[in-house]
Amino acid sequence: MVLTIVGSGYVGTALARQLQLQRQAVPLVLTTTSELRLRELNPLADRVQICDATNPDHLRKALHNSSVAVFTLGPKGNRQGDVDLYRSTFEECFHCLSSVIAELPALHHIIYTSSCSVYGHASDAWVNEDTPARPRTARGEVLLESERLVMQLMEENRKVCVLRLAALYGPGREIKDRLRGLAGKQLPGDGGSFSNWVHVEDAAGAALAAINGCWTGLVNVVNDEPLRDRDLVDRTLIQQGLERVRWTGAPAPAPPFSRCISNHRLKDLGYRLQHPTLFS
Repeated sequence: MVLTIVGSGYVGTALARQLQLQRQAVPLVLTTTSELRLRELNPLADRVQICDATNPDHLRKALHNSSVAVFTLGPKGNRQGDVDLYRSTFEECFHCLSSVIAELPALHHIIYTSSCSVYGHASDAWVNEDTPARPRTARGEVLLESERLVMQLMEENRKVCVLRLAALYGPGREIKDRLRGLAGKQLPGDGGSFSNWVHVEDAAGAALAAINGCWTGLVNVVNDEPLRDRDLVDRTLIQQGLERVRWTGAPAPAPPFSRCISNHRLKDLGYRLQHPTLFS
């Protein structure tokens, strides 16, 4: 078996490190769009390749002889709000994969790390993989279309799994660093919306479990504890000895975006969270 990780960013690199730690004797190919990252990634894989996943020649070469491909894609740089960039990163990748899939007979399992943002607002209710996805942002629409495109590639001899990741945190993206600047500030609304999180080690761990268990279909990858924004912010600031936020109670500038995302299927598949809550 040859395993290829297409897009060795935050989650892809974490997955490569877990594969290395577990000493799995699997030939590993990593791809990146950055020449600057080749030296960092080389110790983690048997081969590292520059790959634009929307280029058929690049993608064909990256997946040659691969039996499993994990797509951990992400927009470049700080332009994550750019919808056109999202479309070219995600949708165009899977259009490209569809165009070359017939030339990849060894490829029997495709895993794609999508996002729980496809669910949209659910008025604080619990949602699971059976809940209809109704994104409320253009980026969410792009991600949902990307899921549709990759799921179309499922056949009798080719399985497809979509991992819907909650908001990521972990080394380099610690919650305390991201919220420290809010100390003592006044914010609109009441902070009552729920947010859902997952540690990068669990995002990578779920991907590894999907590989080993040959998972199919949709799986939410999220921790056990949806948190209201006010609880998340206050607990984080208090832990650092900082002043709490003052909520005005006035209407928030953006529409509510609140739901509690269930991880029951993730657990039913046998995955045990390394970080079940943000504060554990």
